[in-house]
Amino acid sequence: MHELSYATAILEAILNSVKKEEEKGKKIKKVSEINLEVGELTFINVEQLKFAFEVIAEGTICENAKINVEFIKPKCKCLDCGYEGEAEIIDEFEIYCPNCKSIRLKLSGGKEFNIKNATVEYEG
Repeated sequence: MHELSYATAILEAILNSVKKEEEKGKKIKKVSEINLEVGELTFINVEQLKFAFEVIAEGTICENAKINVEFIKPKCKCLDCGYEGEAEIIDEFEIYCPNCKSIRLKLSGGKEFNIKNATVEYEG
């Protein structure tokens, strides 16, 4: 379950950002929303990610934060027909050219995992 390691990384990154803000004198009451960009080729199960985050965030400033996920599609260049665009993805073992169904592809993108932004509530 690699979702737990991703959830841990999200929590650590957010808590580090909160700590930096508090060092500047800003007091954050809570993190209410976290927006992610996730490449489809990470094959992350979003429900498992949300559950793992919910469990590890308990008792922190991120408790009950809503996680939103925007998926990023991988691009491909087909080495057989020359098609360039989005790849056809069935699962981690079936990725092919939507034009000619070839599996001989040069892939780019689709493996991203970024915290796009977070919504925080400040005290006072």
